[in-house]
Amino acid sequence: MLPMLAMTASMLLVGWVIWKVVNRVEAGDASLQRKLDDDDRRAAAGRGEPIDDPKEPPAT
Repeated sequence: MLPMLAMTASMLLVGWVIWKVVNRVEAGDASLQRKLDDDDRRAAAGRGEPIDDPKEPPAT
């Protein structure tokens, strides 16, 4: 039982470390963020939601 708990704890620790590293890399990547934002806009358009385009000024 104890080895299974140790294995589970180590898997959680490895997963957490990888998650933190990936978040740090993604936070510094402006190109990736732009791609993610574009994808979010396309997904919103596909769902029929209003699209906020940062390239255009807001309508008044």
